[in-house]
Amino acid sequence: MASLFQKGVFSCGASLINDRYVLTAAHCVARADAREFEVFLRRPSITVGNPEMIHRRGHSITLNHYQGIRINNDVALIRLAEPVPLGPDVIPVCLPTGTDSYQGQKATVTGWGTTESGDLSDTLQQLTVPILSNQECKRAGYFRWQDVTKCDITFKPANDDNGKFRNEFTRGDSGGPLQLRNSTTGRYDIIGVVSWGKACAQRNYPGVYARVTKFVAWVRSTARDACWCQQ
Repeated sequence: MASLFQKGVFSCGASLINDRYVLTAAHCVARADAREFEVFLRRPSITVGNPEMIHRRGHSITLNHYQGIRINNDVALIRLAEPVPLGPDVIPVCLPTGTDSYQGQKATVTGWGTTESGDLSDTLQQLTVPILSNQECKRAGYFRWQDVTKCDITFKPANDDNGKFRNEFTRGDSGGPLQLRNSTTGRYDIIGVVSWGKACAQRNYPGVYARVTKFVAWVRSTARDACWCQQ
């Protein structure tokens, strides 16, 4: 999990997918200069640094036919100015294989989104959420023309690992990963990128994610100069 800062201010989450690129939401970086962004790894706090953290500046941004009005294709790759040294303590998340819809499974979303106080969380939070089908998402009242590519919902209030109330992802979680443990490899695959939802974690309204399986070929082609996760 990476934190993304724009002009020195925390803006979004992101995911290290290899030694040179992070994957985030397009709406976090569209129409911005890559040099405005800084990426931090191994930094659980968005206000306080630590000796173990890794810091890189953005070099370039690549979008994939992002449609801002409809929030379609809400994924972006940020190429880092310098590669990240990978090792036991810095492991990129794996891209998914196949075209599984993941419906009915439970995945983990992480981020620094707002809590019940209305402020961003200073420390990284995580929440386990069930994945719904596209049809269930659309029945929640979203417009038919919107690309509801992946969603999840919690019908009852849930607590994150810090004991703070959260129903779903919130403002500040954008760009972060929805991860699922791969039962075959034992590694975690990134199956979604936090994209949008109704207001902020409203009960009974699904949070919507960009479906990563839709973009795997594009990601691998764009980032073909990098060192990848060994699945």
